[in-house]
Amino acid sequence: MTLFDLLALGVIVLSACVSAIRGAVSEVIALSAWLAAFWAAKMGAQPFAQMALTSVEPPALAWLAGFVLVFVAVRLALGLLRPLLTAGLSAVGLGAVNRLFGLLLGAGKGILLVTLAVLVCAFTDLPRTQDWQNAVSAPYFQSLAGLAAPYLPDYLAEQIRYPAF
Repeated sequence: MTLFDLLALGVIVLSACVSAIRGAVSEVIALSAWLAAFWAAKMGAQPFAQMALTSVEPPALAWLAGFVLVFVAVRLALGLLRPLLTAGLSAVGLGAVNRLFGLLLGAGKGILLVTLAVLVCAFTDLPRTQDWQNAVSAPYFQSLAGLAAPYLPDYLAEQIRYPAF
């Protein structure tokens, strides 16, 4: 095992452990809260800026302040929901199931994080290093990263090249 393998394994195990402690419901709510906050901020920044931030100049700064304020407000409001639902699951005896699914969700999240890191590293010289070349897990993560290439802009997707093993 090389440093690459140890780092990849560490990220996956750490993510799985944290998610097992928090539980699947908590993880899903956290992700949903980020997405909902971003969507609400995108949709509500302009109306909020026009209504509450009329004295802020230039208007772009008012929009930015509105975006941040709406994002933070929604994120905090949905963050309050997480402990309530987690406590409710524990109260009805589903705490262990919640944690087991949290472990699985966390492992998947860890694999996704390592895959994204491998995708970003494709634009550097890291894949040509000896540690990367000798890594047992690198080909698997490179294959997963390759699945994301069609979703990248063409000028970026064309630059993704990993050395042969």
